[in-house]
Parts: sequence; C-alpha cells; structure tokens
Amino acid sequence: MRPHLRHSPGGPVATTSLGDTVAADLGLDAVCAAMAGGDPVLLAAARTGLTAIAADAATVRYRQAVFADCCAHPDRIRNLYDIACAATEVRRWTIGRGSRPSGKLLLALQPITELTTLLRRLRAECDSVAAHFRSAGLSDLCARVRATLPDEYLDEISNHLSALDFEHGMHVGVALGPGNKPVDPILHPPPRSRPRGLRRRTGAFEAIDDFENGTTALTRFRGRALEAVADVVSRAADDIGDFFLRLRTELAFYLGAHTLRQRLERAGVPMCVPVVLPAGSPGLRCTGLRDVGLCTTGEPVTGVDVSAADRTLLVVTGANNGGKTTFLRSVGLAQIMAQAGLFVTADEFAAPLRTGVFTHFAPEEDRTLTRGRLAEELAAMSRVVDRITPGGLLLCNESFASTGERDAARIAGPLLAGLVDAGVTVVFVTHLHEFAAARAAEDRPADLFLRAGRAVDGTRTYRMTPGAPSPEAHGADLFHQVFTAPPAAGTGC
Repeated sequence: MRPHLRHSPGGPVATTSLGDTVAADLGLDAVCAAMAGGDPVLLAAARTGLTAIAADAATVRYRQAVFADCCAHPDRIRNLYDIACAATEVRRWTIGRGSRPSGKLLLALQPITELTTLLRRLRAECDSVAAHFRSAGLSDLCARVRATLPDEYLDEISNHLSALDFEHGMHVGVALGPGNKPVDPILHPPPRSRPRGLRRRTGAFEAIDDFENGTTALTRFRGRALEAVADVVSRAADDIGDFFLRLRTELAFYLGAHTLRQRLERAGVPMCVPVVLPAGSPGLRCTGLRDVGLCTTGEPVTGVDVSAADRTLLVVTGANNGGKTTFLRSVGLAQIMAQAGLFVTADEFAAPLRTGVFTHFAPEEDRTLTRGRLAEELAAMSRVVDRITPGGLLLCNESFASTGERDAARIAGPLLAGLVDAGVTVVFVTHLHEFAAARAAEDRPADLFLRAGRAVDGTRTYRMTPGAPSPEAHGADLFHQVFTAPPAAGTGC
C-alpha cells in the first residue's frame, strides 16, 4: 500500500524537468530551508517535492486539494505525521549470515510487533479524522487504511506474532523427497501446550543406534523452518516500514509548505492558489507577484504586475538595481510552486504547465582557467538546448554579457529566435541594447518588452512596465548614491 498523497492511484507520475542550475540560480534552497524550519526530514521532503513537480494539470489540482486539507486541519495532519515518524524510528536489526535461525526470528519479531502497534494507532487516527478531509488524496488514504486494517485483521496478526515464540514447540509438516529427505516444510499452528509425561501407545519401536545423528538432522530441519519464517516476518516488516517512510515523506512536504505559508501570513505577504493553464499555451498573467525566497527575509517586497497572455518572449531592460533579476527569480519560483501544487506569493497568478524550467545566468569566472566566461556561457546554453523541449520555460539573466555588445547580439538573436519558434517561452533580462532594439524593431506580436521602473529622481520603483528598450541603464544614479553619502561623524571630510 502506498499513501498516494502526491498523485492519484493509477494516475500519471511524470514530472517536469528542471535545469541543473535552477536551484542555485533561483534560490530554491532558501525556500526549502524556510519550509523546513530546521527539521532535516522536512528539508529533504521540500527538496524532493520542489524538484519533482507535476507535468499534468490533474495532478496539480490533486495536490492543491491535499494541501488545502493540510492548511485546514494542520493538527490532524501532524498527528498522522507523528505516527509515521515513530514508525520510521523503530530499530531494525542487521542479521549476519552466521546467525542462528532462532536468533534471526527473534530479532525480526521485535520490530514488526512495534510496527503492528503503530498500524493500530494509524487506523484509529484515520477513523477519527476521515470525516474532516475533503481532498481525494487524504480521503482515499483514510478509506484504504480502514479497509485494509480492520480490527479483526490486526488481531489475527497479533495472534500469529504471539504464537511465533513457539513456547510449546513447533508443529511442522513435510513431504518426503528423493532419498526420503524432508522437503516443502509447512508450518502449522503451534501446540497450545506441551504434553506432560509419556503417551501410552500400542505396539513397539526400536531405537536407532546413532541417536545423535538423528538429533542433528532434526535440528537442521527445525532451523530451515525457522529461517523461512524469519524471512517472511522480516519482509513483512520491510513492507510496513516502507509504507510508513513514504507516508512520512509525503506528509512532511505538505507540512513544510504549511509552515512556510504561516510564516508568510505573519509577514503580511499576499498568497493565492495559482491557475494552471493547458500545457503548450503561451502566456503569463500575474498581479502583485513577489519572490517567495525574498519574502522569507522579512524585508518589504514590491509586487509586480505583468499581462503577457499571448507572449512567448519577454525582454526585460532598464535601470541597474531595478529589480529585474528579482522579477526573473519570482517568475521561476512561482512556476515551480504552482506545478508542485502549492501557493504562489502573488495576488493573482496564471501560467501554463511547463514541460521544463531552465535557467541561464551569467556564470562566475572559471577558476581552473581552462576557458573564459563566454566559452562557459556557451557551454551552459548548449546543455540547456540539449534538454529543453517545446512548452519549456527558459529564464536568462544577463546572458552573453561577457563579450562585446555586437557579438552578443549576433549570438542571442538567432538563438532566442530558434527557441521561441520551437515553442519555448523565454524571459530575457539584458543590458544588450543592440539586440533588444533590433528585436523590438521587428514588431513581433508574441514579444513583450518590459522596463524596470525608475522615478524622475532616480529612485527605483521595482516594478516592471511595458516599454521600448532604452540604452540607458542609469548607473549614474548608483554612483551618486554611493559617492554623495554624508561623511561619518568626526572624519573631517
């Protein structure tokens, strides 16, 4: 049995591809750390859940419903999670090859006895919470646990486990094989009590001369039977433990998301349930979109409004330090959170399902000095092109800025044209005015040009507004901010 809290039983389990640099470029680790709150189990579950995002709308809606139940009943989810955690902490013993069969059985019985007790707790908890859940995932989990683990079944398991101590001996049936050797042992219910004294029987028997050999053969046969029983018990414990481990991981992901949501609510950050559009459709619509990672710092974050319903290329230019990179990250993180079945830090957010999310940020200098920054950029873009497919999303931050503007335009122009024509949506943050101006002059209906906002006095508004590319990056604003700062007291300057 599996929990099936992240996809419906029998449903598709395909996931969307993420680029190798997505986590580092978008700051995904900071989001996972905020979800975990210092809990290593929640941290591992967050990393798994945010890097294995759904590839179909039905799975996204399935996860959204489960997460809604988790937000509505966090204490009940926490109770289920605590039971799963207790089960994963049951000590399992490693049994060596030379161990006696009776010892192997004894060491296998201890964990499965504890796990059976936890199955009873899980069944009782599902009885208690089933009526409160509305999602298909949690409702089905409770129904399957209740149907699979009725009291009669659990009682029968406990009785069998109690009998396996063989307090009154074993009752084993065998068939005789070639050479009258015992084969195909069958374990029967053990005797309820050991007979006392000698039983009177008619007839007579003759004792064998070599009694010790007979005893040794009987001991070997008993050992074979016990070893088979120990293997069955051990496999059963493995199966139960595997179920509880999966349950813990899947519940941990939703609990981590709930922890993040509570933290953002306390900070007054707006959140919404994203609308997932059909795969392959172009466009992005958002109101008040914010970088979820930046929101966890507690600093005020300005929301961005973008309406690009039928656009496949978004070129973002404008002032330095104007929020362009933050906007780029917010788009990528929102896409990942949406396809993970969670919330988005925005007033409204709608985007199509992506077949993949990839990033291409300006790289650091190669410390091995084997190749320059441009060669490193081209190699990274080559890896993206090899993996990205139609319907994918590519986020570029100052790509090809390591070379001259004219050469960069010659590289970026045909490359982006080919990607867009192949059905890839590209968000391109750049200071390459020659490329941006040439592309804008083509007046393509699927292109949208955005500029980072700047007030007349040079103040950054951190908003993105439609506008033609400008050659001015307003770096002088930053110069004046740094060099006209008031001198420190007592310096005499």
